[in-house]
Amino acid sequence: MPPEPAADAQQHDSSVIGSYLIGRHAHARGDYAVASRHLWRALERDPYNPALLRRTVSMLVADGRIEDAAVLAERLVDLDDSARLAHFLLALQDARNGDYERGLQRFEGLPREGIYSLLLPIAEGWLHVGAGSGVAALAALAPLAERDSYRPFFLHHAGLMHDVAGRAADAEALLRESVAVGNGSHRSVAALGSVLMRAGRSVEARAIYEEFRAQNPDDVRIERTLAAVDAGKTPPPLVSGARDGLAETLLGASAALPQRDGGEASLIYARLALFLRDDLDSARFLIGEILEDAERLEAAVEAYRSIPAGSDFAWAARLRAAAALSDIERVDEAVAALEAMVEEQPGRVDAASALGDVFRRDEQYAEAAAAYDIAVERVETVEYRYWRLFYVRGIAFERLGEWPKAEADFRRALELEPDQPLVLNYLGYSWVEQLHNLDEAKTMIEKAVELRPDDGYIVDSLGWVEYRLGDFEEAVYQLERAVELVAGDPIINDHLGDAYWQVGRVNEARFQWRRVLTLEPEDDLAAQVRRKIAGGLSAGAEADDAH
Repeated sequence: MPPEPAADAQQHDSSVIGSYLIGRHAHARGDYAVASRHLWRALERDPYNPALLRRTVSMLVADGRIEDAAVLAERLVDLDDSARLAHFLLALQDARNGDYERGLQRFEGLPREGIYSLLLPIAEGWLHVGAGSGVAALAALAPLAERDSYRPFFLHHAGLMHDVAGRAADAEALLRESVAVGNGSHRSVAALGSVLMRAGRSVEARAIYEEFRAQNPDDVRIERTLAAVDAGKTPPPLVSGARDGLAETLLGASAALPQRDGGEASLIYARLALFLRDDLDSARFLIGEILEDAERLEAAVEAYRSIPAGSDFAWAARLRAAAALSDIERVDEAVAALEAMVEEQPGRVDAASALGDVFRRDEQYAEAAAAYDIAVERVETVEYRYWRLFYVRGIAFERLGEWPKAEADFRRALELEPDQPLVLNYLGYSWVEQLHNLDEAKTMIEKAVELRPDDGYIVDSLGWVEYRLGDFEEAVYQLERAVELVAGDPIINDHLGDAYWQVGRVNEARFQWRRVLTLEPEDDLAAQVRRKIAGGLSAGAEADDAH
């Protein structure tokens, strides 16, 4: 028998609510594919719910399903004329189809608040370019020139619009100012360099590129550009028309937005940029970064791997993909990828260093040290930026028990970056554990705490050096601070237990030691803690053995 109408309505409501709640839960986890799928199911039973439509459109765009989102956006704007993302998406679809006038009509009456106070004037300008009105395009941009925070966007896009219109001198002037106020943004550098190269001014273009490389020595993109210059190749314009300009607008907005709330807004604009221009590898790379920051590592790897091998972004994407693979415990894949890169580019340091990082995080310290050795051998001129390479190699040597090599690397790292708190702490703490150079260790660790006062691990080091020096009251004070900053670390809690014991707070000491056993300590630490719970410390001797 068919269900009674009331039962059918109840089942309908349950289905809608269930799909909606699953979609919301997936959204909270940043799983936009699952979120959009279940919200779509909810819409099948409640197709004219404006709030549900708005959320589903956002999730579909975040998942890259722009065509599906556009179908729902048409329905949404009929129900809610204030739905800005829906109007914006449909205007972009109009531009993609070459109907720039229709796109301009979509913007009429939309409130220009938040990110839309930046996006709408620039997008409107490019729609005017597509409609054939350069004067109207620059007029749309003009209000941005009056706000300091928006002026770099005005300069960049006004310069690109002049370039598209063939006004090279105006384009050059604006892009030069854009490079200056934008602190050498790669996009503005690329645009200016292209203008100069197409004008036959390769020497000036090379100077611009060289200055960018000096500020960004590991950027592969500029190396490829310089190689093209040397080969006599002229880079194409950064933007060749209105559609490209709209993609550039969205890319800039995505990169400028803070990565809060999982970077959802940034992801949406990067997806829309790629919707307009599917060869925009910078958008693919940015999508990978946003997903990686949101800890959606499988999706990040997929985004990085979507970048073609010949792209300027390919090398950096392969490095990021390998790091993400390591983080999701696909270590063998990460190692294989990085070993291939080490062989492929024998002059580069970054792949060998990244390989060392993967081995080190997997506690394969001998392999890590060997990879770092390769990286160090490839360094032509040892300078400030290589402090980290010596630091991480020092960690690998220290874990291997090769202390003289480790100490030499830590000291070298400090020569390159004297006030680096991580190195100061690691070297100082290592000396404390060895009961060696305690006064110098304390000075180093105090400096590290001054530089990073909210780092619980560094504060723990200060507490432990005070313990080793016999100032147990000060040790308790510092170690209590450390436990407040990092509540769940077994070693810090163990240190605090030892300090409590030394000042006669026996019950609190045993409480801390029992807490250590709940924090998944290493086997040797767990065994030592059990002995201390049973028998306490004997004049501090067991503490020395325990640590």
